[in-house]
Amino acid sequence: MIEDDELHYLLDTNIVSEIVKYAPEFSVIKKISEHVSDMAISVLSWHELVFGVENLPDGIRKRELAKFVYDDVEQTFPMKNFSKEAAEIHAKIRAALGTKGSIPPYSDTQIAAIAIAENMTLVTRNTKHYESIATQFGLKMENWFEG
Repeated sequence: MIEDDELHYLLDTNIVSEIVKYAPEFSVIKKISEHVSDMAISVLSWHELVFGVENLPDGIRKRELAKFVYDDVEQTFPMKNFSKEAAEIHAKIRAALGTKGSIPPYSDTQIAAIAIAENMTLVTRNTKHYESIATQFGLKMENWFEG
């Protein structure tokens, strides 16, 4: 088993959400099954998943998604916190990109900072949100929707 500090992939929320779709993208599911013991999510993605469940109206879909989030996601994926190092990286990212007027969404820059601080590859479908961070700060990225 890989130690928590040796995990290589940080999954963005859109990758985790793909698992529970009615017709998930095969390439994403395949990669998740190949790397399941080598992945984590950020506490920010955890927040987004729980928030998504809590915003649904009561009913079968909400219960199914809550079960998925609390039984599957929480039990399967270690969670990476927003550390002091990530906070410093995050500040540098926002300051650098702010001067160019191209700051990605706040939570995206936090997730990127966690990936950089933890020396992990961010797996996301939203590579455009992270391109400038990858270029200026060495963020490693993969889009598992591309194969």
